[in-house]
Amino acid sequence: MSRRTESDTPRQPSQIAILRYLRVHGPAARIDIGTATGLSPATVTSLTADLMAQGLVQESQAAALGSVNGNGTTNANGTHGTTRGRPKVLLDLVPGAACVIGVKLTINLIEIALGNFKGEIERNTEHSIKTRDLTDRQLIDTLITLIDGFIKDNSDIITHPPVGISVAVQGVTDSNSGEIIWSPALRHRQIAITRPLSERYGGVVQMSNDANCIATAITQNTTLHGGGDFAVIMLGYGIGMGLVLNGNVYNGHFGTAAEFGHMKYQPDGPLCNCGRRGCLEAYIGDYAILRDALGLIDLADANSLHPSEEQMMDLVARARAGNEDLADLFRHAGKVLGYGIANLIALIGPKRIFITGSGARAYDLMAPELQRGLHLAQVPELHRGPEIVHLAWDKDLALQGAIGQSLLRHDENMFKAGTNT
Repeated sequence: MSRRTESDTPRQPSQIAILRYLRVHGPAARIDIGTATGLSPATVTSLTADLMAQGLVQESQAAALGSVNGNGTTNANGTHGTTRGRPKVLLDLVPGAACVIGVKLTINLIEIALGNFKGEIERNTEHSIKTRDLTDRQLIDTLITLIDGFIKDNSDIITHPPVGISVAVQGVTDSNSGEIIWSPALRHRQIAITRPLSERYGGVVQMSNDANCIATAITQNTTLHGGGDFAVIMLGYGIGMGLVLNGNVYNGHFGTAAEFGHMKYQPDGPLCNCGRRGCLEAYIGDYAILRDALGLIDLADANSLHPSEEQMMDLVARARAGNEDLADLFRHAGKVLGYGIANLIALIGPKRIFITGSGARAYDLMAPELQRGLHLAQVPELHRGPEIVHLAWDKDLALQGAIGQSLLRHDENMFKAGTNT
């Protein structure tokens, strides 16, 4: 990689690159930052000195992972052995340099989390609320009440106003206008939420669907994505997708791109909750599987419009225990998912496709037919890839990604032309 000298390096983009590298990789030596960003040693030294003076970066107290031995390499076991020279001085972000708030809105649940400048979640709360009973104004008022209470309850660590708020929403959102186009969590449509929140709290308020937030979280976790373009398909009540191209979440010109669940599988198929027929979601979403299950077995008090996690886990348990009719529902969902993925591969060709979400609870039942559907739908020449990865839903990444999105925007705002010399 060619190195840019300090004289020909734009300072703001380079400082942003350093902050983002440290946020993803943690404490790092200046030489490693330079190697990763393509900046010369002198430029890294100058830029990091500025960042330290601004209170954004600090020398880490953590010891270097290894030491340089006599031939210029690091001992594999991280021990000192016989060494020459000093261990590397590591740089890290200052956690308290800024804080952001992440909000997650799903059916009958609103979660709020506090993220520090490193992107770590320090505190979070959950609030059970009948979200579908809320009007547009009541939704905004509820969010403001919950955020106000959260800030007050955590005043011991929120010493300065949050520099950003990011909202992850279950459903279809317009990230450009800040509108919830449609969400299963809400009765009403086209609800503008970012503007009133911005008027209340100042700073930057942004919103995205939960799948895009998960995609952001994965971009900031090198153990997961490993580089390259990728897609995240989120299975659950509905079907969402986050698409990452050239390292950035792709929202499209109108802010509503990558609505994988509303691609068509069969034009005259079953009714989707979006109001149209034949969407992938109408075969794979939790409500679709429970709807079809109600035609096979008696499920007391089951409401296919609002399936609970307990109801869905009960269906999975019965299918695994030998109920072939129920198992066939999950197998068919896998086949439909395979057809959808084949279209995605033909159109985008990502390096990896992650499948996650609470709806992936039955992935073991879906996977064989997913592969079969993919094989049947794909052009033979496209059978080479991509890698399909089941990402277990043991950790909800949506809030983590919402916080990550807010910090990405804050990085840019700090170094706008004229604000940093």
